[in-house]
Amino acid sequence: MILDLIGIKLRMVRGTLRSDEGRLRGPFFAVLSLMFAAALFRSGHFIVTQSLMLEPVGELLVQRLLAITLLVFFGLLVFSNIVTSFSSFYLADDLEFLMAQPIPKDAMFTSRFLEAMLQSSWVIILFGVPLFSAIGYGMGAHWSFYPYLVLVLIPFVAIPTGLASILALLVTNILAANRTRDAALFFGLVGFATLFVVIRSVQPERLLNPESFDSIGELMRLLSVPTTSYLPSDWVINMLAPMLFGTRGQWMWSATFLALTPLALYFISAWLHRPLYFRGYTKTQEGRHGGGLMTIARNWAVERSRRAGGDYHERMAKLRALGEQPLSSLKALVHKDQAVFMRDASQWSQLLIVVAIIIIYLVNFKYFEIAANEALLGDVGLSFFNLAACSFVTVTLCGRFLFPAVSVEGRSFWLILQAPISLERFLVGKWLGSLAPIVIIGQLLIWSSNLLVGTPFLTCLLSGIQILVITVICAAVAVGMGALYPQFHNPNAAKIASSFGAVIFMISCIFLTLMLLGMWFYPSMTITQPERFGSLSFGLWAIAALGIVIAAFTPVIALKAGASSLRARF
Repeated sequence: MILDLIGIKLRMVRGTLRSDEGRLRGPFFAVLSLMFAAALFRSGHFIVTQSLMLEPVGELLVQRLLAITLLVFFGLLVFSNIVTSFSSFYLADDLEFLMAQPIPKDAMFTSRFLEAMLQSSWVIILFGVPLFSAIGYGMGAHWSFYPYLVLVLIPFVAIPTGLASILALLVTNILAANRTRDAALFFGLVGFATLFVVIRSVQPERLLNPESFDSIGELMRLLSVPTTSYLPSDWVINMLAPMLFGTRGQWMWSATFLALTPLALYFISAWLHRPLYFRGYTKTQEGRHGGGLMTIARNWAVERSRRAGGDYHERMAKLRALGEQPLSSLKALVHKDQAVFMRDASQWSQLLIVVAIIIIYLVNFKYFEIAANEALLGDVGLSFFNLAACSFVTVTLCGRFLFPAVSVEGRSFWLILQAPISLERFLVGKWLGSLAPIVIIGQLLIWSSNLLVGTPFLTCLLSGIQILVITVICAAVAVGMGALYPQFHNPNAAKIASSFGAVIFMISCIFLTLMLLGMWFYPSMTITQPERFGSLSFGLWAIAALGIVIAAFTPVIALKAGASSLRARF
């Protein structure tokens, strides 16, 4: 039965790949993934090579960087699994059909457990393996290290799934149904904050500046502190250490915990699901009747907006005053999207996560100023790193809030098709209507981070202009590719933002962003630091001009391609 339930999902994926769209998606996704994996491998190998040159602490520094990377991955897995577990176990569209079938409880749970683990972990494995492989290649590990690495990562990604499935079960049974989504958001924020505190306690920025230590002995003592044994990331390090660094340490102890912990969590969660799952599933089908914190805040905002427009008679008087003047279609679309966004508390409440990301980035970016005086980064490298990081944040926001913009129309999309408006104008309305918040966040991030490290005003201005251009481009590409890969059957915007098409958008936009920043790098440095970079050749100015042309035509191409795809689909 378990194989049958998993086989249905696999046949759905195979059917998608065999469809007309899948024949184009599969190769395109494979090429982008290989390019992205190659870039990760190259970057990881460069960092390992540079670290090994810092004798006599090179290997210790690589080990500490590996520990921080695994800790970050574990935090991302926990956060992703919390969201995915609620969706897979309680909010999936096919549950109404499956719950009416004579399926054993254990088979149902196991299939959903495996589905949640694959959905939340495949990106980490796909892009984490090249990074860890780069560390193995840089350390000269034996060929057997690479299959061994995959075997070690499988139980590592299964542990967060077990924790998240137990948490989802307890939350749906303890809290009221209308507070389930709020609880998922709350626990996600708590996990994110915990990860931030743990990483800050490690103080990774000190590793970039050996002069901050009183002696080389103090530095070696910091790097030589054995990893603790209560985090799965530490168990993975102890498992990989014999092949990478030639040290055994707590290898057997960690192997035992890494093998038994996911099995124990699986059996505990399966045992709890037998008596409690149906009760939790029933409660999640209830409507949101108010009482939830996000719902109360939403209702307050809607009521305040309604009162600001006046009562019924005042509104009717305004309508009569307008007469026969038609309302702009773009303005109507923007107004509709804003109203839908405000009414969905599960959407706008995730802005709290955005605020948390901005605060964490700004707090940690101040510490990267230490690297500006080191040969490892330098002030020029710090400026480029800040530009790239802020661009990646805006790409992530566009993927989360703009990519699902077309799909959230759902089954009512036929109204758009019947409306006297072209699909191109419809996509332009989606693009322009959601652009302002992303632009504000991007500008706030780049200006704040630059001012924190005392960047000159001219550099801040040029960085702000580049982030503005990249934000406008990525927003248009997000809307266009959201129209290329729509999911009108999926009402969950968060799930749409982690779908196959969203991953293609993220990889494509990251490459596009890096390409544009690379084209504009030398002209920007020449304008801001002429005494250091001097004059540029005609070729470099021509490359920068080509970047401007690409930036100008990319939104047009993306929106037209999305409109053509929708027109061909319907």
